[in-house]
Amino acid sequence: MNVKLLFAVSALALVVAGWFAGAGATATNAARSGATFAQAAAAPRQPELDLWSAKPGLGARATTDVLLRVPNGAAEAGKMTLYVPAGYAINPADPVGTKEGTVFLQTTSDFAVGDLKAADPAAYVNTPQAQACAPGTHVGVWAMNLGFDLSSTKITVPIYVDPTSGDETALGAYKLQACLPLAGVASPGGWPIGSRVRDLDLEFTRLTNPASAGLYVWKGFVDNPDASGNPDPTTTYELRSDMPLPAKLGLTGKLDRKHRRAVFSGRLSAQAMPVGGVPVSLYRVTKGGDWSYVATTQTSATGSYRFTRRITRTTTYSTEISGIRDCVGASTAPGGCLDETLAAIDSSNVRIVVRARRHH
Repeated sequence: MNVKLLFAVSALALVVAGWFAGAGATATNAARSGATFAQAAAAPRQPELDLWSAKPGLGARATTDVLLRVPNGAAEAGKMTLYVPAGYAINPADPVGTKEGTVFLQTTSDFAVGDLKAADPAAYVNTPQAQACAPGTHVGVWAMNLGFDLSSTKITVPIYVDPTSGDETALGAYKLQACLPLAGVASPGGWPIGSRVRDLDLEFTRLTNPASAGLYVWKGFVDNPDASGNPDPTTTYELRSDMPLPAKLGLTGKLDRKHRRAVFSGRLSAQAMPVGGVPVSLYRVTKGGDWSYVATTQTSATGSYRFTRRITRTTTYSTEISGIRDCVGASTAPGGCLDETLAAIDSSNVRIVVRARRHH
């Protein structure tokens, strides 16, 4: 799980250069030039879809985080339909019990963690809850088995998994539909849980990245609930997140003993996007073991970047790219497309060792 993406994204706004789609990108990415990204905010003003890959390389089997963020001021989310871009390899019909990943769910007052496991699709064919959320039969069902920390409540929320067909193939190769539990009314996602969902993080561990270089656009369509708790398709809005493959964020660091500062340098490399003007954030590990935001800069035209920070003790650092912009291109959602994020890509960790000065 990318802790920096979920808990510690910088609030500093930096406008950066636009992107271009490369070979292997989905058809809707043919002309994504001219749009600008800004550094993603820690507390979003409107819903957003964030993305992160542990191995942003071609053909790699990589843990991939997909995070739906719904701020307090936004309407409650009732259903999300997530489209996986063409080129990614998944198996919707894995044997029952196969672990597909991990789920993290945060509400306004509680937090839940659990496994994401393959379930029996036949068990959901005729249930009223399944038909109210995602009518028809499904190739696969992945169950979110969640246990809340403070209330000790346990819930199971199904995700209905299918390959797309017809007009939907323009949105992605697979779609994952899930109705979320609501704060105060029962829904196809289950009984009310007392507080609104703010963050839903799906950590997929069995995805394989595409084999061709490109800018791959993940799309989430979110419905608000109606008065009875069912998803209201008239309220649907779209969120997007762009993953450049392959991509690598390098980082090296050294201690400037004379000036008691750490000096970091690195370079972003990517085939499917310009590497200049991309926001890069520096993070450090705190005494408590958490990641803490330090500063943000931008890459040069060649993708290089640099940080200098005063340092008094041995500390581990890492860098990450991420960003947000207005959506590029029209949306089929009634509510339009709200925003489009740049997938987070991390460097490896660098440890700067500070030795105590000797007194003579």
